[in-house]
Amino acid sequence: MREICNLERVKIFVGAGEPSGDRILAALLQGLRAKLPEFELRGFGGPLSAARGLDSSAPFHELAVNGISDVLWNFPRLSFVYLRLRRELRRFRPDLVLLVDYPGMNVGLASWARRLGIPVQYVAPPQLWAYRDPARRLARLRRALRGASLQTLFPFEKEFYAPWDGMITSGHFFPVSAETGPRGDRLLLCPGSRRAVLRRNLPRWLNRLSAATRNVAVLVPPYLGDETRRLCRGFSAEVMTDPETAYARAARSLAFPGTITLELFLRGIPTEVWAIVDSLTLWAGRRTLLPPWIALPNLLLGKSVLPEWVGSPGDFSRRPPEMQSPEISPVDLGALREKMGAPQGVDIGVKACLELLGKK
Repeated sequence: MREICNLERVKIFVGAGEPSGDRILAALLQGLRAKLPEFELRGFGGPLSAARGLDSSAPFHELAVNGISDVLWNFPRLSFVYLRLRRELRRFRPDLVLLVDYPGMNVGLASWARRLGIPVQYVAPPQLWAYRDPARRLARLRRALRGASLQTLFPFEKEFYAPWDGMITSGHFFPVSAETGPRGDRLLLCPGSRRAVLRRNLPRWLNRLSAATRNVAVLVPPYLGDETRRLCRGFSAEVMTDPETAYARAARSLAFPGTITLELFLRGIPTEVWAIVDSLTLWAGRRTLLPPWIALPNLLLGKSVLPEWVGSPGDFSRRPPEMQSPEISPVDLGALREKMGAPQGVDIGVKACLELLGKK
């Protein structure tokens, strides 16, 4: 730590391309501010990271893509952003590169940083355990991320990366509240944090649930608020952008798969998972992902604790799912918390960053 404090100004390049990663990055930046006297930031992130001093080099709302069709449609723009970020990283010459999730962009940036001799802390690297053939993906990641420090979210993930030629730790960032269970009276819709996912799912959900939309709230990131209000015209649904307020008012939830399903489960909110995806993504997912689940609580526990439905828009029109009445077992909730380990992601991530800076 003495070596770090002797530096006049530490330079850190960061990257988070979606809301869940932005929350993690913001928490890490707050932790680093408490340890380092001063540091200069470059890179990309969202509004929470901006509140911690990051002036993002890329428009956050345009980075959040989901599914093969969405990626292909936006590929020219994403490629341009990637090359621009590589140039910025090289000019900036940071003392540390701190990346969170978002492998489509961040794996390449981590590889570029390692080629430049810059230490890398990669938080929430690709979840190898969710794939049918993790060994093949691991071989590619070893080549791309050689020497990078990894922080998986959950302890059991570390074994999928072993052996690794860099530091590897684990620690998640999900709040584990002592008070769990639904406290409100609303059906909370969580239709995803990407624009394409929102457009594909929310209108179909609302039409399907038209008889139950009298006491409905829709939770989306702030940058999707206006578009969500437009999509909700004709339905008596309140649009919300603050997660904690939305959770407090929820009696149950319908969610698109992602970290949101884990957050809802940890709060004891009965949740059903629906995923309307494009046909190409559906085909690829069935070939590469570990069946039969898509919701994180189901994947982590290895059994169906949340009801799921996944299909294409055509599947939804032909065979729409029925709303169910799921319940969350305290036994399952305890087992999930044990599987996840302690919520020490900030402390562990900050310590790893300081160690890398000290070595440099």
